Amino acid sequence: MKVCLLSLFLLFTVCACQRNKPSGKNSNSDTVNRKPPVKFSYEQWLKQAEKDHEIYAAFEPSKNTIVLLRRSVGFEFSENQGKTWSWLGKEMGGINEISVDDKGTWWAMERWKGIHEPSYCRMYKSVDFGKTWEGYIFSPLLFFPYHIYSKPNQQLTVTNYWDNKVYSLLGNDPRHHWKYIKQLPKDDGMADDSVENYFIDKHLSDDNKLYVKRKSGKTDTLIDFKKAGAIYSIEKIKDIIYVAGPAVNYADSSYFAIIKNERVVKEYVIPGVDLNISKTQFNHVFLTATTGAYLLKNDKLIHIFK
Repeated sequence: MKVCLLSLFLLFTVCACQRNKPSGKNSNSDTVNRKPPVKFSYEQWLKQAEKDHEIYAAFEPSKNTIVLLRRSVGFEFSENQGKTWSWLGKEMGGINEISVDDKGTWWAMERWKGIHEPSYCRMYKSVDFGKTWEGYIFSPLLFFPYHIYSKPNQQLTVTNYWDNKVYSLLGNDPRHHWKYIKQLPKDDGMADDSVENYFIDKHLSDDNKLYVKRKSGKTDTLIDFKKAGAIYSIEKIKDIIYVAGPAVNYADSSYFAIIKNERVVKEYVIPGVDLNISKTQFNHVFLTATTGAYLLKNDKLIHIFK
């Protein structure tokens, strides 16, 4: 699609919005709680959200700065490597992703693929390091930004939900000038979780095993994680693989393991559920869950936010 055609669509269907109070629903791990119960005022709901320290994901805009996405609303912000925290973005609701582009502009995305209710997408922009935000609403039937595809400090690019095409923003106004970049393989929702030639087979019922595809084309079962009910998150940094998922035989707990030279060298059972691995641009590993956030340092987990 040409830039001018997509820009015309967005001109009529995407508009800048006032700062939105949280809205939406939560029904799976790819979304966050957004809408306060009707019986609560927004101020009362914020007081309740303040007590909720569940964390969705972690992000490092710079070496000393850490951003933790709250499942309830906004994000936690630290400028001293997690020693102290500030709760920001309360006007944004619950956000799914956050990043910074090559101009230093921060971008956040809040989206929902509706099942029995309408889909929506809201993007937010900050030019003062996350202190204040400007919001934009999209019409998902025409253009549905669903994931931030670009890496930190690159030109902002997103994927469109309906066709999995990648678009890049030419400029600093998401209402205009999206340029088509490339087509990604369509995701059928059952794609294997993988890093390089290592993967978890989501098509199998016992998806707590790590497989490897050799250069010869042969696939080997590498590791059976007996303490994990399943593996939902996998990352790799250099020659080290990290996996996470729900733990078995431990109530409301999660499993995390470190693999070196294709062998498990360290296993952890962590309090809390919905454990996710966040690998940052500085190759730091954060774990986020219902119990807060952890930083992996020298094979030790530091509970940086709880």
